[in-house]
Amino acid sequence: MKVLSIKQPWASLIAHGIKDIENRTWKTNFRGRILIHSAKRPIYGKSLFDLLTKDQLQKINEKVGFDASCVWDHYGAIIGSVEIVDCVVNHPSIWAEKGVWNWVLANPIIFDKPIENVKGKLSFWDFTGINEVQIKCPECGSIELAIEDYTTAPFSTYLHTCKCGHVIMESEWLVNNPY
Repeated sequence: MKVLSIKQPWASLIAHGIKDIENRTWKTNFRGRILIHSAKRPIYGKSLFDLLTKDQLQKINEKVGFDASCVWDHYGAIIGSVEIVDCVVNHPSIWAEKGVWNWVLANPIIFDKPIENVKGKLSFWDFTGINEVQIKCPECGSIELAIEDYTTAPFSTYLHTCKCGHVIMESEWLVNNPY
């Protein structure tokens, strides 16, 4: 799967569904789901209050509370995934910077267990061992995104907990993979 390395706190804010824009100096034509890699080094030199606007701080507070530092405690790890749905300039989001490309993001997923000790790269890069699939919950019928994780040794992990609380085991997966 394609991966994008992003510095903290931005990576976690995206994975938690708080930040809906990734600002880049370059345009992307890619549309679809990518993995989010939190870079080993966070943004240094400024406090969060210096980096963010009042509206952005309020958005974080609404979602995770005022002490959001617990949200970005993983560095050098794949922490979740998100869909890139558009790429524009001057998007109206509170997270969009003016004069650069605003990648519009949707449907974020934060992983319960991040994949630790992963070295990041510039631009998009590929990570083997992870496959994201759509599955249908046999309990409630909900379509869920799940991870086939081939990085766990000696056995692959094929478990997913649905929003309804039902644990979907591999034998119950009705895979519909649009990717």
